[in-house]
Amino acid sequence: MNIPITKPYFDDKEARAVAEVLKTGWVVQGPKVTAFEIAISKFTGAPYSIATSSCTTGLHLCLRALEIGPADEVIVPAFTFIASANACEYVGAKPIFVDIELETFNLDPEKITEKITKKTRAIMPVHLFGLAANMGEILKIARKFRLKIIEDAACGIGTKYLPKGKAGLNRHVGTIGDMGALSFHPRKSITTGEGGMVMTKTKNLAEKIKSLRDHGAVTSDLARHKKQSHQLSKYPYLGYNYRLTDIQASIGLEQVKKLKKILNLRIEKAQKYNQTFKNHPYLQPPFIPAYSNHAYQSYVLLLKKNSPLKRDEIAEHLSKIGIAVRQGTQNVPLLDFYRKKYGFKKTDFPNALYAEKNTLTIPLYSQMTEKEQNYVIENILKIFKNPKS
Repeated sequence: MNIPITKPYFDDKEARAVAEVLKTGWVVQGPKVTAFEIAISKFTGAPYSIATSSCTTGLHLCLRALEIGPADEVIVPAFTFIASANACEYVGAKPIFVDIELETFNLDPEKITEKITKKTRAIMPVHLFGLAANMGEILKIARKFRLKIIEDAACGIGTKYLPKGKAGLNRHVGTIGDMGALSFHPRKSITTGEGGMVMTKTKNLAEKIKSLRDHGAVTSDLARHKKQSHQLSKYPYLGYNYRLTDIQASIGLEQVKKLKKILNLRIEKAQKYNQTFKNHPYLQPPFIPAYSNHAYQSYVLLLKKNSPLKRDEIAEHLSKIGIAVRQGTQNVPLLDFYRKKYGFKKTDFPNALYAEKNTLTIPLYSQMTEKEQNYVIENILKIFKNPKS
């Protein structure tokens, strides 16, 4: 069998939606982008949603909108995709890495305060793999030190922070802090090919993001078209071309219609994995704390310290028999750019280092068949029955 790590869930509706956009002749940021933004706001509860070309560009715009720049510091988890830290570098700010909770793979709130200085301006929690970070504790710290919160919710569509007995915090990730950003990359539960969405509850931040994504213009092409204006926009900001196209948004609109179904199917298959691995002597299935659901953007196993096999040995064997796997993500401080620039050592973030070397992402997608999933399960279990064979 040949089983990918994930697979987008498309049918002929996405193809028809794209064809309809092509017929209109309006293919850049336009009415479909606006409709997609409204659909995401309806699903997440975000007062304002602004589409961008990716989650990375969305994070960059959040930092710009909050006027974070050179001489500023931003708290970032050490175990994440490199884009979280890169966005800080884009504005000249310094990412201050903090180790993770090995159980959740998310930012450890207990380790944040010791990294806060007079230069700290914001915390960027990442809701990794579809599990919410501990936003209650992070909010307390942000309020105490008067810091902004920018949520990297790249993996978070469908994830909610659900603390018991705390009114007002039963909210979709990305809508809890000052700003947040979603991703619609093909490895996410729904996709537009490439694409992102900034979310905020603050009108003036939303308006600034809209301008910054469009070269700094205060009036969009669509707005000028509707007014039949012959004059170009004014440009009060140094902006970027971070726009989403109507072609991408038309796909996104069809994906949102399937979103609840897609999430339910992913959860159903993840629960089968959970039942399989819950008592495994060497593998730890995803942990779900009381304050979050799990949307399973990825299904990530953690090798226990007593495992007779290394993660890469398991990955190599599974790849040879047609099962695509990946490491969870990376210990960013030890990637070449950050290691050389800041001089990080292997001992600096022990949990992030362990997670980088011992996480195994296995195939999960909504249309995965029972036969495919059984093949994955049977072969993972088989490896540990004869670990030296």
